[in-house]
Parts: sequence; structure tokens; C-alpha cells
Amino acid sequence: MTTFEWAAIGLMVFGMVIPFWIVTILTLIVADQTRKMTKPPSRPIKVHDYTKLMVAIDDLIHSDGTGTFNGPALQIYLREMKHYPEYKDTSLLYLEELSISGTKKWSVICRTEQKAVEEYLLGLEND
Repeated sequence: MTTFEWAAIGLMVFGMVIPFWIVTILTLIVADQTRKMTKPPSRPIKVHDYTKLMVAIDDLIHSDGTGTFNGPALQIYLREMKHYPEYKDTSLLYLEELSISGTKKWSVICRTEQKAVEEYLLGLEND
């Protein structure tokens, strides 16, 4: 190969190939940083989930039209309150106002679960 051919290959590699990969890598880095900066926070989503949980509990308790008590659903809802420690004040106020009366098995289980959730939330440290 002649000097001219080597020079042409060198110009192509250093003038086109290397800058292309540098620009590609820089574009990927900038795109990744932009995606990290525009990622929505998880808190608003958690607020909506907590609100849905509280509405579901309220709907379950105040479903006077059916006349039935859905103990398993209430137990699951009460247990789910443990996953929202940032709203422990609201949860504790709600649990304090919640009165489960009855002598059937699910009433006893739900009362026990209510006390367990209250104890768990009271045991958490303040933020």
C-alpha cells in the first residue's frame, strides 16, 4: 500500500469512524441522564394507592345494602395499611374510630388484625 492509501485510511478512521462512536456514546449518556432526571417520583403514586385503600375500606364497612360482612377482605385491607408507614397518623386515627363488633370468627380475626396494625404503626419511629 502506498502512503496515499494509508493516509486515506487514517483520515477515514480518525475523521469519520472515531467521531461517530464518540457522538453515539455521548448521545446515550445524555439520554440516560435525561431519563433519570425526568423520572416521576414514587410518592404521588403511593398517595393514590393509599387513597384507594381507604376508600375500599370505607366502601366495605358502609355497604349496608348487602347486609353481609366480608371479613377476609377487611383483614387484607387492614394488613395492607402496614405498607404505608408515611401515613401512619391518618391510619391510626382511622383505626381508632373503627369499631368491629361481633362474635363470629372473622370479627374476632379482624379485631386482632386491627390491634396488630395499630401496634405496628405505633412502634414506628417518627420521621
